[in-house]
Amino acid sequence: MSDLAERIRTARARLGEVMGERERLATTVSRMENELRDRERNTEVLKARIAELERENEVLRTVRPSNTGGQHRSGTKERIDELVNEIDRCLELLKA
Repeated sequence: MSDLAERIRTARARLGEVMGERERLATTVSRMENELRDRERNTEVLKARIAELERENEVLRTVRPSNTGGQHRSGTKERIDELVNEIDRCLELLKA
C-alpha cells in the first residue's frame, strides 16, 4: 500500500509541475498574440505610409515647375530623393 501512496504523491507532484508549465505557456501564448497584433497594426500603418509617400512621390515626378531651370528644380529632386529614402526605410521596417 505504501508503494501506491508513493506513486500517487509522485503523480500529484508531476501534475502540479505540468499545470505550472501550462500556465507559463498560456501566458507566453497570450503575450505573443499581443505582439503579433501590434506588429500587424504597425505593418498596416507602414503600408499606408508607403502608399501615401508613393502617391506624393508620383505627384512630385509629374509636376513640372513653371521655370524649368535653377533652384526650384534641384529642390524638387532633393525632395524626391528624401521621399524615396523614407519609402526605403519603411520597406526595411516591414522586412524586420
